Amino acid sequence: MTDGGSEEAAWSSTSGTHTMVIREKVTHLPQDKPHVVAGQIHDSDDDVSVFRLEGSSLYVTNGDTTHHKLVTSNYQLGTEFEAKFVVSGGQVRAYYNGTLQTTTNTDFDGAYFKAGAYTQANCDNSTPCDDGNYGQVVISGLTVTHS
Repeated sequence: MTDGGSEEAAWSSTSGTHTMVIREKVTHLPQDKPHVVAGQIHDSDDDVSVFRLEGSSLYVTNGDTTHHKLVTSNYQLGTEFEAKFVVSGGQVRAYYNGTLQTTTNTDFDGAYFKAGAYTQANCDNSTPCDDGNYGQVVISGLTVTHS
């Protein structure tokens, strides 16, 4: 949101520079399908790129390519890290703890950032179907800038 929450964010990958930095840690994963998205870029239709934890493997996605870039295969729950997206000139650059992981060329608009815990599990693909089967991300810092 922009303007104090009164307008929806909607920016383009080809105009300006758009940055989101999240200081976070994944502390819990759902059973059966232990997948959580912990930060993402979304356009007017779908997610563009996300930081996605699957068990102990942390990936940066590229559209529907969920395993575009393996960041680490040994993520330990509760380990704090910095995820950063920089979007400009039709490119998305994804950083993990200050190190560039991948650059993708993509043209999109109607974009906005999302930070939080987005589990990829639901009652159809993960049991038990109850409040104890959840994903959790703790965010200790979040910065979004547009220039």
